[in-house]
Amino acid sequence: MMSRSHHSEVQLLAAGSLPDRPSARPLLFSCDAADAAPTDPCRPARLEAWHRLHSAATGPTGAVAHLFQGAGSGPDLHAQRLREDWQRLCAETDTPLLVYLHCGHQPDTRSPVLQHLLQTLDHHGAVHALRVECRRSLRDAMVLARALTANSSLSLVLRDPTERLSMRPERSRPLRFALLATRDRASAFAARHAPMSGTFAATPIRSL
Repeated sequence: MMSRSHHSEVQLLAAGSLPDRPSARPLLFSCDAADAAPTDPCRPARLEAWHRLHSAATGPTGAVAHLFQGAGSGPDLHAQRLREDWQRLCAETDTPLLVYLHCGHQPDTRSPVLQHLLQTLDHHGAVHALRVECRRSLRDAMVLARALTANSSLSLVLRDPTERLSMRPERSRPLRFALLATRDRASAFAARHAPMSGTFAATPIRSL
């Protein structure tokens, strides 16, 4: 029987912030607007409902979408660089369990943000997604991530604070990651590799 580690034995292998930042794009609500998706006639109605839910003023400048530059000319829910980072990480450490922490709403509810992330990464392994809206829920999420790591031996926590549908156009914050491992897994990795300073094109940080 495989032994399981206690969450207190989980260690931090690497942490950092990602270089890509989303940009704010205005949302139009008229069906005749140039950016309204012609294949989605219900989109304006969904956005108007979101405005009413948040007691926001209606109109073309009432809300913005925070989106990343896509592989082509259009915007996307996630930065395409994530796929290269993920592939490099998996090549160095094997595929970790993915813990995705996200927040807010998005313009198109038919395309869940987790589904888009998994497509971007081309990840087919274990994943947990949690909605994190405040510091307390972030602490709880990290406790859960440590417990999951104790069972899986290796996990990547990807904290995505992007409010993809927002009333605050200045609300643009970087994604951050933390690579967690059990003590035995961390020791084995340290014996084989140099410190992972370059993982995820990261800027080192003290904590999430």
